[in-house]
Amino acid sequence: MGYLAIVAKGDVLIYETKLPASGALARVPENQLQFIVHQALDSLDEKIWTTTTMYMKEIDRFNNMPVSAYVTAGHIKFMLIHQLGQDENSIKQFFHDLYKLYLKVAMNPFYLKNTPIISSSFNERVKILARNHFFR
Repeated sequence: MGYLAIVAKGDVLIYETKLPASGALARVPENQLQFIVHQALDSLDEKIWTTTTMYMKEIDRFNNMPVSAYVTAGHIKFMLIHQLGQDENSIKQFFHDLYKLYLKVAMNPFYLKNTPIISSSFNERVKILARNHFFR
């Protein structure tokens, strides 16, 4: 699948995980994936103001690795680097379910806004979501 990053206001990385992948994407070092996400943030910042949808299909591409994004009403950005040819509906539904999962964390009174999400339960659920949406 690829790499998922959740970015808060001010381009602060609050969550990241590498998802199972194959081919060229599996061989990309994690620090390069972070660079690709930060590069795609510039494209996303421009595109946010030209659309009213939360889901941005493909905002950037690096070596045939598309970057898709989902922007919440609170301007939290979900960034996904995935394999070329991944089903768009699966990506969109994954982001929607991830948003519901993120809202549960954000509504927790013990979670401080814009701080890293370090919950192992959240991490496990994200990986289960990815498995359910991309490896059926």
